[in-house]
Amino acid sequence: MSLPDASLWLGWAQDLAPLLPVPDDLPALRRVGWALVLAAVVSLVAQWSASRPVRAVLRPLAGVLALWACVPGSWGLSYWLGLAFQTPSLMAIVLSLQVLGQSLAHGMRPHWALGSGDTSSRQRGACWSCRYALLGLVVGWLLLLDTFAYLPLSLYAWGFSPLALAMLWLLAMGPWVLGGRWSQAAPAPALLVVLAWFALTRWPTGNVWDALLDPWLFLGLHLYLVVRYRADRRDGRQLRAY
Repeated sequence: MSLPDASLWLGWAQDLAPLLPVPDDLPALRRVGWALVLAAVVSLVAQWSASRPVRAVLRPLAGVLALWACVPGSWGLSYWLGLAFQTPSLMAIVLSLQVLGQSLAHGMRPHWALGSGDTSSRQRGACWSCRYALLGLVVGWLLLLDTFAYLPLSLYAWGFSPLALAMLWLLAMGPWVLGGRWSQAAPAPALLVVLAWFALTRWPTGNVWDALLDPWLFLGLHLYLVVRYRADRRDGRQLRAY
């Protein structure tokens, strides 16, 4: 490719990059995002609950909260959530869709109670899930320190660099490259979907960290790791008992 052709291609790519949402569409996107996130949170609570009556109550509650979040104006739940937390990240939306799909497929039963599938594959998938969650936790704390200018460099500003996007692509491909089985890591496909969505649209702000993390997801990572730690300790005690 000659130099003039390369410059034309780069100019065309730059024109396609900033496909940020139209400001008039942001309220609708915020409502849909919060509706999915709230429904997924209630579905996760239902999956963790061992009581069948509680799960029977939480199933319609997920739909009610989702509909309430879709109500426009100050009467909608997403209006108040948006004032405090803005718009959910792309990763939170994709993971919410994944949770809702699993809940519909398995009837909101606890995911560890499902007996199908290979045990070793599920253990490897959980291991990779914990690694991604721990990495997200570290990045979230670093971004929090960056907010208060406690870091020698601006990590958030680096999120506008193409190098950050390329590095995250390599991290998303890590389970497939190292393990040889794509099904070993449940978050890896979601991460690739988010990165591809961000690369095409630059949603929601043009910064890759805003696409991957938000306050709710950051708090959820803490809870997920605590739950996984307690579950692993419980399983370890049961194995020693046998």
